[in-house]
Amino acid sequence: MSETAQRFQRVPHVERNLSGGRRLVQVVGADRAIQLAGSAPLIWDLLDENPQPAQLVAQLQQRFSDRPEVIASGVEVGLRSLIESSLVIEL
Repeated sequence: MSETAQRFQRVPHVERNLSGGRRLVQVVGADRAIQLAGSAPLIWDLLDENPQPAQLVAQLQQRFSDRPEVIASGVEVGLRSLIESSLVIEL
């Protein structure tokens, strides 16, 4: 992913928090919900205010002590998962 040019947006959805930091997110009109776990709920929450991967990485660096490249890799994997689940679109 080219971090400088990309911007992402969450699609219209409904969501429900579950125990253990997990979340169910269902795209409006979809037949089933997607369960978010691990870092995906945090990336999901940050996307509204931080639509670019570099912004997400910067926000996560403020919260976690992992090396920047580890955080960037996690953001890339998380975004790819959200895109593949049709929860996020690239603008």
